[in-house]
Amino acid sequence: MTIEELHDEIIAIDAIYPNTITNIASQIHTIKIPSHELVSIQLNFPINYPDSKPELLQIINDNASRFPDTNYLERNATEILEKVFTSGKVVLFELLTELQEFFDKYLEEHPENEPRPVEKKVEKERSVTPKIEALVEVIDPTIGWLQSDPIIDRNSTFIAYARRVNNLQDAQDLLINLVTDKKISKATHNISSWRIKMDNGVSYQDWDDDGETAAGSRLLHLLQMMDVWNILIVVSRWYGGIHLGPDRFKHINSAARDVIIKGNFDNVSGNANANENNTNNNTKKKKK
Repeated sequence: MTIEELHDEIIAIDAIYPNTITNIASQIHTIKIPSHELVSIQLNFPINYPDSKPELLQIINDNASRFPDTNYLERNATEILEKVFTSGKVVLFELLTELQEFFDKYLEEHPENEPRPVEKKVEKERSVTPKIEALVEVIDPTIGWLQSDPIIDRNSTFIAYARRVNNLQDAQDLLINLVTDKKISKATHNISSWRIKMDNGVSYQDWDDDGETAAGSRLLHLLQMMDVWNILIVVSRWYGGIHLGPDRFKHINSAARDVIIKGNFDNVSGNANANENNTNNNTKKKKK
């Protein structure tokens, strides 16, 4: 990868996480951790990146009250970098996602101590009922979804997500839940399509452009060409400020094909008894 190509990756990441990257030198960047902007990583990218792994230079910790052990943070960040790096593939998106999850989990396991309230004297005959607050479990909306490798072109980033579904209601609920994810909700477009065969012989095929005109129908056509059933697929695009023309459709289908093959969806057929009774209510949205 040349310096210019590294620059393109940095711009794409900045489009997903705005105002998080500071350029220290041509190959050295400081990047804030998403949702934990008071903590940053400083990376040195070798000339032959992504064939060689970036070097973690330091953790810049401006939130010592919540993260008192910077050495502990650096050790874990180094381990995460080792885990997510694959020679020949860009690493920043996966690295930042894993680091955000690490810091989220750290805060869950190390809650901030609240000051003890001043006890008030009460009359003996008056009782105070303690207030019990329900614990709310935060569930990652992407759990259960397979994910493609990111495709980056002229600062735009494309990532496909897929999972198996068995009925239309599940598909609709899962789609609504997925786009609540912090990163996915920031995407310029979340193009979706699904094909479902029911045991009763009814099949459903549908798509949603989410403002990327003609992308949803092309995505459905790909599923039909690959003859995959009982699948819900979403391709997220973060627009980088440069129009891609027809190339955007190529990247949407490439990301979708990648996650379909990763999930082995193309080797699993639908219900052989399903007939041609299709419900096909296409949802079309105006381009943003």
